[in-house]
Amino acid sequence: MSDVTQKIRIPQQKRSIETKNKIMVAAKEQFGEHGFHGTNAKEIAAAAGVSVGSFYSYFKDKKALFMEIFREHIEEKVVRILSEHRFDPNDRRKSVHRLIKAMLESHDPYPQFHREALAMRYSDPEVESVSDEVDERILQHLETFIAQFEGKLRITDIRTAARIISASVEEIISSIIIFGHDEDADRLIEGLADMIHRYLFE
Repeated sequence: MSDVTQKIRIPQQKRSIETKNKIMVAAKEQFGEHGFHGTNAKEIAAAAGVSVGSFYSYFKDKKALFMEIFREHIEEKVVRILSEHRFDPNDRRKSVHRLIKAMLESHDPYPQFHREALAMRYSDPEVESVSDEVDERILQHLETFIAQFEGKLRITDIRTAARIISASVEEIISSIIIFGHDEDADRLIEGLADMIHRYLFE
């Protein structure tokens, strides 16, 4: 295993970075379409337009590739929620709506891959562990989001409220993004925003 690990290339030049990115993009599509267990390195390499040797120069195996994509995918999710979206404590309804939209948008790229990662969470301890870490960070962010409205809240247990909101938003996101019920997306988001707003403030 150490011999294989030593051969793994960390891309520095533009061409190498592009090659690795091509492999990761192709893998997202292959994993999403065929599942983790229905995909192999040869198929990923072919879809990326690279040799199998190139695949193994960047990734030890398909599990290492899956985990790198998964970490990047969910890290982007957390970063987008925590960093890119700003909330207005003076407009509670709009802030709740923005929170839901931020979480929805973070799932938008490669929804099929997200669906496969969700399935893997319940069958692979490594995927479960990383998912749990991210869930905790999202809960911490939700607690911060709720706490900014201190003095205006109907609820008193912020941690429990964060868990309820997280579960509710994830359920709607799954319906819209993962299972493709996007024809009702706007109504679902508006209804969810109204429900969360009433739960927190009314």
